[in-house]
Amino acid sequence: MWPPQRLLLGSFLLLLCWAAVSEARIYAYSDINRTEMEDFPDLPAQFGFPLSLDGLRGHIIHAQPETACSPIAPPPVRDNSTLFIALIRRFECNFDIKVLHAQQSGYDAVIVYNVDSDALLNMAWNDVHIRDEIIIPSVFTGASSGKNLSEKFTFYNNTHVLLLPEYPFNIGYYFIPFIIVVVIIIIVMCTVMIIRCVQHRKKLRKNRLTKDQLKKIPIHKFKKGDEYDVCAICLEEYEEGDKLRVLPCSHAYHCGCIDPWLTKTKRSCPICKHRVLRTEDDSDSDDGGREAGDSERGGEEESDNERTPLLRPSSTFGSMEDSPPPMTQETTTTTAVVV
Repeated sequence: MWPPQRLLLGSFLLLLCWAAVSEARIYAYSDINRTEMEDFPDLPAQFGFPLSLDGLRGHIIHAQPETACSPIAPPPVRDNSTLFIALIRRFECNFDIKVLHAQQSGYDAVIVYNVDSDALLNMAWNDVHIRDEIIIPSVFTGASSGKNLSEKFTFYNNTHVLLLPEYPFNIGYYFIPFIIVVVIIIIVMCTVMIIRCVQHRKKLRKNRLTKDQLKKIPIHKFKKGDEYDVCAICLEEYEEGDKLRVLPCSHAYHCGCIDPWLTKTKRSCPICKHRVLRTEDDSDSDDGGREAGDSERGGEEESDNERTPLLRPSSTFGSMEDSPPPMTQETTTTTAVVV
């Protein structure tokens, strides 16, 4: 089974790929013959305004001259609601010049058709200044599509043509929410990670000694005859002049051995596990834990925890009342039996 994140990402990429390869369409129909609507593939130009989501509905007019490499004749007289689309043949000049001449003549859109080929081309501009002047949309279609449009779907045949954009839906409606969701997820994950990291660092800092706290622990210079003999960490005997860190529990260690333990691991004695320095948090936690333990156990012996000494005397097997009385001189006398 794939994780949900991969399925979501795969579905979104598939949607993008499908939208990227989809072509624009030209739909043509006749008002007189009531024929079925025909559609023709096309590609939008790389200049001019894009088609709206609703598309553009108008009448086709043959350009005169048909290549539109020079100014062409304007469309027929029309009212404000009628739109005209110029049908222009390819070659003899650049695409941007053809579309500019149609725009200057009063056309609302342009269809450029190929010659002797049904291949679809992306119409690019040749002159930046001309590109900036073009505001009407334009599309490119194949030779067979241009022939059918020219023969059956012109203005004089009382027909209409509908130009639809390259994407039948606005990809931004799907892409922008997806990006927002991903950004929110990333922000939440980063926030959680930062909080956990801060909590972990606080916990580690609480269980260690700072350099200022370490300086409060006295240092003793070893001399022969002292009660200290062996460092419990490095297991080396103390020599004359060694600097020893003496903890409040009276255990002593080499400064080079105990200092890393107190500042990087725990602030307790490695042998008896007693706290080296106590803070208000430690006293509160100890009092609260002791009261809770007394109420739950009813005065029973505390269980082992991290402060339980590693070395402690063995427990007694019975009370003094159960043990046999000590042997005395009176009790050791024996009674003679006379036969």
